[in-house]
Amino acid sequence: MNDFLPHLHAELRRTRLTMRGATHRPEDVPIGLHKEYARMEKISLPEPHKLDCTVQEAIERRRSTTYSKPGMSLTLDEIGTLLGSALRRHEHGARRMYPSGGGLYPVETYMIATQIENLPPSVLHYNPTAHTLERLWNLPQGFDIKDIAAKPEDLYPSVLIVFTSVWHRSSAKYGDLSYLHALLEAGHMSENILLLSSALDLEARPYAGFNDEEIIRLLDLNEKEEQPVHSITLSKVPLYST
Repeated sequence: MNDFLPHLHAELRRTRLTMRGATHRPEDVPIGLHKEYARMEKISLPEPHKLDCTVQEAIERRRSTTYSKPGMSLTLDEIGTLLGSALRRHEHGARRMYPSGGGLYPVETYMIATQIENLPPSVLHYNPTAHTLERLWNLPQGFDIKDIAAKPEDLYPSVLIVFTSVWHRSSAKYGDLSYLHALLEAGHMSENILLLSSALDLEARPYAGFNDEEIIRLLDLNEKEEQPVHSITLSKVPLYST
């Protein structure tokens, strides 16, 4: 076996635990922050529905294979239940539906959406406090999600959920260790999305092979401060479709 992976693990887990690069005292780092696009159109999401599906059932039904077909739009009810139950901020305090190192929540949630009811193809940001989608701008004419999530060829996502990390939000306290924290946090968020999607009979597939440069351009990110770290394709299909 190549020695690369053991050395990489040792570097990330041992060397970075020194919190090299931290710039603030822990007590001076604000918790619970998230981005807000105050001047952009706000789309209020419906409150999450109570789902008639146990956690055990959602786990058993979850799969990574997909059977999606072109032309099926997601509803705002589905989006509201999915994001509200998986990622929303609690009504009181800064805590959300998933763990985050130090409660710093460096990971933001965007949606590159071609098929959501009553919306043109758009780039959206989820505001976890207001439970709204902030519509940033239209997607380019003729845009195809396969331009940024090329495979598998038989996958027809209506939405690409993109998690990005705002590095300084966590690195101010944890330094280089914040890299691991962001990846773990994106994993916690992803699992919530996958299980809620299963309960909603939506097709959700973790997708690591996205086009970084194109996503950075579409989201208009400052790459020195914020970068995509994970994505999930989201599709809607008739129940029991094959």
